[in-house]
Amino acid sequence: MMTILTDISYGDHERHKLDIFFPDNAKSESGVILYIHGGGWHSGDKSAHSEDAQHFCSLGYICASINYRYVSEEIHVSEELDDITSAIKTIKNECEKQGFNIDKLILSGGSAGAHLALLYVYTRKSDAAVNPVAACVYCPPVDCSASDFLLGISGEFEDWKYDILSKCSGVRITKETFLNEIPQTALKKISPAEYVSEKCIPTAVFYGKKDELIPPSHIHDFLEKLHNAGVKNDFLVYENSGHALDKDPEAKIQARNIIENYAEVYFVV
Repeated sequence: MMTILTDISYGDHERHKLDIFFPDNAKSESGVILYIHGGGWHSGDKSAHSEDAQHFCSLGYICASINYRYVSEEIHVSEELDDITSAIKTIKNECEKQGFNIDKLILSGGSAGAHLALLYVYTRKSDAAVNPVAACVYCPPVDCSASDFLLGISGEFEDWKYDILSKCSGVRITKETFLNEIPQTALKKISPAEYVSEKCIPTAVFYGKKDELIPPSHIHDFLEKLHNAGVKNDFLVYENSGHALDKDPEAKIQARNIIENYAEVYFVV
């Protein structure tokens, strides 16, 4: 059994809403698994991770899932990271109201949410009201500056590719200017792979072998960086799936087992 608090406001924007899932019998009274939804930075909803949150809540873990502002001409990835900071503060306060003194956080999410989770724990960790201790992410964009990033949507959706990267970075980017210095600098600034160091927290990556948006070389290079930096990491491949990770039910179970293991290990440290 569990108690679910929905649509808690953590700011003034209509997208500043979050859900928290409280187990009746908490296995950990100090840790929270936080989900950040995907949707190309410009769409999606916290309900995408309700099933995941309820699964881990049934195992005894407090979970939360947040909405955040979509990127636009005025809102960029940096503002989405600000939203995560505000959401974490509210989650901590709401947990205190329920009698939980939380001090550890595992961030998770898929696609754009995975990107935001990694970028947050690698660059904004010190801003968090609750200490991030691990990241477990699905199909994360890790190198937004690479020419083959989002290659699978080139052609019919090529204009969208450069439009969304412009909104994410806050710098106008076109096919012709993509490799120029200013766009490249802006895109590297929002690329998690650029921030890998020995200070990074343990990271698990789940990836579809047939991913049409994120080339496998990006993931492998990222994992190699983590390994060379001495960062604890785990990697699971969904052999039959693309970016949606919808063709490997056994891998879905394995991914959840990895997250559960991370919770068991890092919520008690």
